Amino acid sequence: MTMRRKLEDLRTIVAEGPRGRRLLVTLMAEYWLKEGAMVPSGALVELMQDLNVGPSATRTLLSRLKHEGRLVATKEGRRTYYALSSKARNRLSEGFELIRTFGTEQHSEAPVWTTLLFSIPEDQRAIRQKLRKGLSWMWFAPLYDGAWITPQPRGQQALALCHTLGVESASLIHGDIVMAGTNFGSPVDAWDLELARGLYQSFSEILYEPLTQTQKGLVRPSEAMQIRTETINVFRGLPRFDPDLPLNLLPPDWPRSKARSDFSELYASTTEAAVSYVRSVVKKHSPSHVGDVDIRNLSLATFPRSGAH
Repeated sequence: MTMRRKLEDLRTIVAEGPRGRRLLVTLMAEYWLKEGAMVPSGALVELMQDLNVGPSATRTLLSRLKHEGRLVATKEGRRTYYALSSKARNRLSEGFELIRTFGTEQHSEAPVWTTLLFSIPEDQRAIRQKLRKGLSWMWFAPLYDGAWITPQPRGQQALALCHTLGVESASLIHGDIVMAGTNFGSPVDAWDLELARGLYQSFSEILYEPLTQTQKGLVRPSEAMQIRTETINVFRGLPRFDPDLPLNLLPPDWPRSKARSDFSELYASTTEAAVSYVRSVVKKHSPSHVGDVDIRNLSLATFPRSGAH
């Protein structure tokens, strides 16, 4: 099984939504996040082909994302250019900042837990499902059916979601959580730690080959773009399964730091070649827009490798 296939299999576990849609959003977030940056549609079609998404599928995705207000289209002659909408850019910027810091704090102190308590009638099942899905992406998990918790300060986002969905009964609590049951009730019981461990280990195992190839200088610019895009597309979903849980509550040798280190190294080592390739593709379609291609880095993520594979 190829590295890309393994990454895609892992992505289907940690992330939701069609592969093509997420890849297109990832491309926009990686290279055109700065305000005013535009990309010719032809360049996006070509880059998505490198990621095994066909031209017609890409054009359909562009149209849908524009209709949803995530993209803004501009016509110049016969050419169409796309840019992120302000709302999408702000949301993706916030998401990238979370990615930059995730796994970088080796904290062990007790956090201030954020707990959302809610009660939704059975005849409002659709609202309950939307609330649970939204909370999951905010790094909450259910300690009990109507009690979702996170160690992150995401209370205001949770309240906003409740208001948007029209949840009639909900309370927000900040503070300690002390286990009172004999078998269940610790805050980390809200997460499937064995699943999280397995995801981290699989991620590091998959990255071993491209890391080795990159270190040897054997990765072409187009491959660097592919690897970088596919990898961050998976990494961004991992916090749902472990939102930087305190180390003192986790099993020994927790693999979060290693997964973060491997990702950071691969992301950094492919950046120059990936950006160069993206700019070369844009240049073929519109030389005047080459300067719109942005360079992003994970400067907060400088970690030593945490052991050999």
